[in-house]
Amino acid sequence: MTSQQTDVLIVGAGPVGIITAIMFEKLGVKCTLIERRATLHLAPQAHIISARSMEICRMLGIEDGPIRVQGPEPLDTVSVRWVDQLAGRDLGVYSFIRDPDAVEKMFASTPTPVGQLSQDLFEAHLVKYLSDDTPILFEHKWTGMRAEGDGYVSTVERADGSTHDIHARFVIGSDGAGSRVRSAIGAEMEGPKFIQSYINVHFHANMRELVKDREGVLYWIMDPDAYGCFIAHNIDKNWIFMKNLDVEQPPKEIDEAKYEGLLRKAIGADVEIDIQSMSTWVMSAQVANAYQKDGVFLVGDAAHRFPPTGGIGMNTGFQDAFNLTWKIAMVLKGRDPKLLDTYEPERRPSAVANSKQSHANYLKMAEVDKTLDFDGDGVATMADFDKVLADPTRLAEVAEAVNNQAAHFSMGGLDLGVCYTSDAIVSDGPPPVSPNPISVYVPSTTPGTRLPHCWLNRGDERISTVDLIETDAFLVLSFKPQDHATQAAAAALKAGGYPVSHLTLSTDSDLQPDDDQFANLFSPDEVLLVRPDGHIAARFAGSEAAQRLEQAIVQILGPADV
Repeated sequence: MTSQQTDVLIVGAGPVGIITAIMFEKLGVKCTLIERRATLHLAPQAHIISARSMEICRMLGIEDGPIRVQGPEPLDTVSVRWVDQLAGRDLGVYSFIRDPDAVEKMFASTPTPVGQLSQDLFEAHLVKYLSDDTPILFEHKWTGMRAEGDGYVSTVERADGSTHDIHARFVIGSDGAGSRVRSAIGAEMEGPKFIQSYINVHFHANMRELVKDREGVLYWIMDPDAYGCFIAHNIDKNWIFMKNLDVEQPPKEIDEAKYEGLLRKAIGADVEIDIQSMSTWVMSAQVANAYQKDGVFLVGDAAHRFPPTGGIGMNTGFQDAFNLTWKIAMVLKGRDPKLLDTYEPERRPSAVANSKQSHANYLKMAEVDKTLDFDGDGVATMADFDKVLADPTRLAEVAEAVNNQAAHFSMGGLDLGVCYTSDAIVSDGPPPVSPNPISVYVPSTTPGTRLPHCWLNRGDERISTVDLIETDAFLVLSFKPQDHATQAAAAALKAGGYPVSHLTLSTDSDLQPDDDQFANLFSPDEVLLVRPDGHIAARFAGSEAAQRLEQAIVQILGPADV
């Protein structure tokens, strides 16, 4: 048996495990990343990269240009269609750009709008940002751990059956829905374990001509003989057909001929297809009842698993990782370990909300089926569709049911509007109420919320307030010209060993607002203390900031002599 030493062991190299390792590298933390599979994912799974996840990538120096270039054509992603067959008729269409005002607000709320890229391609892009010091150890199965000293010794089994000990101060389970790490800390999943089982058929085909003038990112197939959903990862070449199964436990052996036949039925035309793989999975809506135990933590699907109706599962995991990594890094550098106790109370409520909404989105989809069932017998048939399409009143009802799916396709409020409450936040009240907390993000400087985005000019360079965040330090932001008192207080904290920096955004600074949005978001009478994850830790009236800054930092990080 061989052994090695590391600061953090990350179990599982899906997108959340990989981004966790990238974060640790940026923070100067030594980590080891292991994966039981032989490779990264080879088939597309998740495909939505939320605005906040794109922001996290931006803050880590991960370029978004290649992400967008590799993804589908932008105009291919603006519609979701309900059709009888892929080659058939549109029964209802949801447009992401149906409300220009909402689109404009979305673009004004973030420097990095939502991206779309198949998970396999996204993972391949992310690993380019891992150095040779953090390789992914494939075919390394985590089998268990024991506490030893101030950390853990994990036993890992290689493909050849040999074992390997890894000594780590902390262990992070990013090992998916069947997480062994979760079982090891005694955490259990809460919520519906079974909602529906599915088979995914991954295939290559060029459907451009077939869906010409009817491009979309999702096609819900309503033909009762081939009911399912096409996910157009790339209309010209890369598709998933997701077909529901009538059993709670998917079969171990897949009848490939049967599902190829159903796939062709759902397409509704004789086209050349190249099937890559078939796999089964079970939809659930569950959140772990514990996210951490001592120095062991859960992120991503190990901590929560949602229906894909909303596309927020991987993205919730990205926020888990961004919340946790800076805290571990600071504790490794000597800060008070109580900081780690804020991870679960900050992240678990967000996962619970996302799980409930994703499940609600799934249930609400039945409204469209109901309006398409013209004769009301509980089954929408091709004959029903003929009658619906010939009836303007019924078509209007279908359009209304489709538009009622807005929460399914627009969860920007949940993505950008997360507000934390914990001992790592000096709360001073709730954030402004959104008219639609699921879809509509309302920017705010309320402690616990994400620092709002606006564009700034630094000489000839245009940057976002998001770019001001330092992932390894707290940022003190002043908006009053010549705020020497706050600057001196921040400097004193830094001299005392605290990771604190200071910036002034005002008329006399090197950073200048690019538009009027700055004045609407920030007041010259306030000072903000912003955490390394971009969430506001505290805000003060300018006159009291110098006094209260130290109190806030000590509350969050502990006394200077820790």
